[in-house]
Amino acid sequence: MIAKRAAGLYYSGKRTREWLKFKAVHEQEVVIVGYTEPRRSRKYFVSLVLAVRDKAKKRWVHAGHVGTGFDQAALKSIYEIIQPLRTDKKPFDQKVKSENATTWLIPKLVEEVKFTEWTNDNEMRHPVFLGLRSDKNAVDVIREQA
Repeated sequence: MIAKRAAGLYYSGKRTREWLKFKAVHEQEVVIVGYTEPRRSRKYFVSLVLAVRDKAKKRWVHAGHVGTGFDQAALKSIYEIIQPLRTDKKPFDQKVKSENATTWLIPKLVEEVKFTEWTNDNEMRHPVFLGLRSDKNAVDVIREQA
């Protein structure tokens, strides 16, 4: 959605307060099932691997990766929380990007993300970490319908 002042002028290539863009976003609870190894200057992890529960088939389904929304303190805190959950077992059959650099986790931690839409591959587009949820059980986290 675009909002503009009635008398506001458009300046190509410049951001001004005359024209503002607002994106519609969705929120979704997801379960952290892995993380990708840090690269370059990023410490602890690059992204978290996410899943939701398919209640009918009683299995985990890949929902994408989230790598934004963390400050340095959150990266460290989450990394320390997830270390005891490390496992060699991948929680689903789907192939994921950066799988060779992924450390798998027992699916117990729930987090909240915002994102723009679901892709055709059933992954969230542009997910952003909002916070951990201690009030939800991982097995109760399913893909929410709009």
